[in-house]
Amino acid sequence: MANLFEGYTITSPYGWRRLGGKSDFHPGIDLVKAHKAPIYAFTGGTVLYAGMGKAGTGLNNYGNVVVLKDDNGRAQLYAHLDRVAVKIGDTIKKDELIGYQGNTGDVTGSHLHYEVREKASPLYGWSSDLVNSTLEPTAYLRDFTPQPAPVTSTNYIVKAGDTLSEIAKKYNTTVNIIKAANNISNENFIRIGQVLKIPNASNPVYYTVKSGDNLTKIANTYNTTIEKLVSMNDIKNINSLQVGQKLRVK
Repeated sequence: MANLFEGYTITSPYGWRRLGGKSDFHPGIDLVKAHKAPIYAFTGGTVLYAGMGKAGTGLNNYGNVVVLKDDNGRAQLYAHLDRVAVKIGDTIKKDELIGYQGNTGDVTGSHLHYEVREKASPLYGWSSDLVNSTLEPTAYLRDFTPQPAPVTSTNYIVKAGDTLSEIAKKYNTTVNIIKAANNISNENFIRIGQVLKIPNASNPVYYTVKSGDNLTKIANTYNTTIEKLVSMNDIKNINSLQVGQKLRVK
């Protein structure tokens, strides 16, 4: 079997360890190449965070950190970097450069702390229950198999006499969700033969905040709740929407 961490020295494995005379659970694996050595992604993913970890985000004391959401929905953390080489929203392939080994954050020396979290949100998957919210990195990478992408929508071909209201009712969704998924501005103007995307529950639908909008209005429009909007968009202050802000509504 190939060495998953070829070129690295493992200085602290995942799991329980003695630290300062006490038992301490280490939620990741510490790896060393050389100070400022390039760090490459162990799998592909989408960058959720890149920069100095902040208090209250689930990334405090991690220094410069890159968080990737992999194809299985897990959060992979590359922490204590000297500097990052990616930005939020980047799509990263396996073995692509993401940063450089460093000693930022709460560390005693230069190394890479690599951690796999069960979930990617909220708080980038952080939980005080480190044992049950993290995965053993070596086993995870050894068995890593991206899950097939879920079907995200159903196509519907408009027939004579159809209305968006009837189509929405048929698929247990709303007119506004269909309009948003198909960039329809006027619900009365659909044509015979037009192919409409009907989002499934797992297919994200986004709304761009306009002047005068508030969460109550948006929640009512998309048949959801303020609580769900806050959770899906990691909103810290429900009274601080910005015109042009993109919100997931489904």
